[in-house]
Amino acid sequence: MADDRPTGPGSRRTGDLDREVEDLSRRIAEVVNSAGPEIRGDLREYAIELLKEETEQSDVAHEPARAADPPPFNPLAIALLLVLAALPLLLSIVFAPVGLAVLVIAAIFGVWGVVATMFRRRT
Repeated sequence: MADDRPTGPGSRRTGDLDREVEDLSRRIAEVVNSAGPEIRGDLREYAIELLKEETEQSDVAHEPARAADPPPFNPLAIALLLVLAALPLLLSIVFAPVGLAVLVIAAIFGVWGVVATMFRRRT
């Protein structure tokens, strides 16, 4: 198992870590083997799960947090959806005023989207 480790400037530190991990695994094996045969399997699985949880938490803690900017809001998409919602409302007699209001709101969003797109491309 030690043959798989790289050699180089950091190999001394890696060797120390390898020995420490091997010592800890021997200690865990002693504790598990000292238990009765009926709970030995459960202890082995418990130790493996604990190791997985602890190492995954430390991997997540060391990852740098990415502060990505959210994508810019474009009201054109909302305007298109509102037009699609307004068309069936306009065709009905009862909901025609509501459809007209939704269509006006869609027009406002559409103009806003076109203006925002024009200014966004210039900067």
